Amino acid sequence: MENRGNFFRSVFLRSLIAFALAYLTTHSVEARDPSLAVITEDLSGETDSGALEMVESLAEAGVMETDGVSLVSRRHLEKILAEQGLAYNNIVNDRARLGRLAGANLLLVVSITKNRITQTRESVSAYGMTENIVRSRSDAGITVKALEVESGRIIAQRQFVKRTDNRRALDACAGEMKTGLSKIRFAELASQNEEVPRHKVLIKPTSGGTEIQGLDLFIDGNFVGNTPITTDVEEGVREVSLRQGSTNIWSNRVQVLKEIWLTPELGSR
Repeated sequence: MENRGNFFRSVFLRSLIAFALAYLTTHSVEARDPSLAVITEDLSGETDSGALEMVESLAEAGVMETDGVSLVSRRHLEKILAEQGLAYNNIVNDRARLGRLAGANLLLVVSITKNRITQTRESVSAYGMTENIVRSRSDAGITVKALEVESGRIIAQRQFVKRTDNRRALDACAGEMKTGLSKIRFAELASQNEEVPRHKVLIKPTSGGTEIQGLDLFIDGNFVGNTPITTDVEEGVREVSLRQGSTNIWSNRVQVLKEIWLTPELGSR
């Protein structure tokens, strides 16, 4: 009886192992969804903190509606920075470092490029009476750019522009942005390894005709090196900035389509 029991146990164990192997073969382990953090910036100089938070909230809502990506919320990000003894506003421009601290694979940079409200006064006459009417118009623009934290490769760019006959163009523009973001398949784009052309860019700042050495060069928010420097840059519109410590000395948007030289004159220093 004991031999017979051992036989059945042996058969059971072999069957269990065979089943486990078959399951693992036919059910691949799902890869973890890439994580994405949203950072918002005002390039218009005309957006208050409340409107900035509104745009950021809608951007996060749009990301949450898309599949295959997990969102690193602003609250979670600020908690991580607080644990590191850092302030969000002091590190927001160093995007690569911000993404690494957040544990994010992707960064979605939301830039408010325009937020302008204009008012005109009109006199309207009717039935022998004249009334002064104030009419408001507004223009808004938002650019979003998704990039990989480690490589700095841009995987998606979108631009949204809105004009309204009231003061709420930014609200309408942010609503369109939310809808547009929900349709972007971030995970699929991040998994694509298409070769993007690169071109040499030389950065050589001067002051009064004298070359300035030792400034920090950032391209698309990522630290590259110190000036003067020649580096390979991916084709497209790039945000180039020069900093000295935490102070931004010079910045510009540069379209890189071929080898170029940048020799910004920084004035007397």
